[in-house]
Amino acid sequence: MDQIVIEGLKVNAIIGIYPHERQFEQPLVLDIIMEHDLHPCAASGDLNLSINYAQVASDVSALVRELKCELLETLAEQVCKFILHQFQPRAVTLKIVKTHAVLNTSGVGVQIRRTQQDFQED
Repeated sequence: MDQIVIEGLKVNAIIGIYPHERQFEQPLVLDIIMEHDLHPCAASGDLNLSINYAQVASDVSALVRELKCELLETLAEQVCKFILHQFQPRAVTLKIVKTHAVLNTSGVGVQIRRTQQDFQED
């Protein structure tokens, strides 16, 4: 399956369960992979047959800042649900990393993959 990739999307947001994490925004880095058939777009040159990655990046950044989730797991689930509903890829893989959460690491986070079928009942 073809993929549209957004790598290293930087967003500052309120995220975390501890009181000190709820006071200030933290830097997050998101990698988004959307599975989508790119043949029609490639053949016609019509962007409307693809997924506009600039729009995805803008909309996801706004959503992440707005949600103010406590858990990365919750944030990841909500972002995947939004992308699947709004942009209609077959599936989305999302990695979210908190870059300042744990000393001596370049980051810690979660990675999930969701499909349209995962949210059919919503």
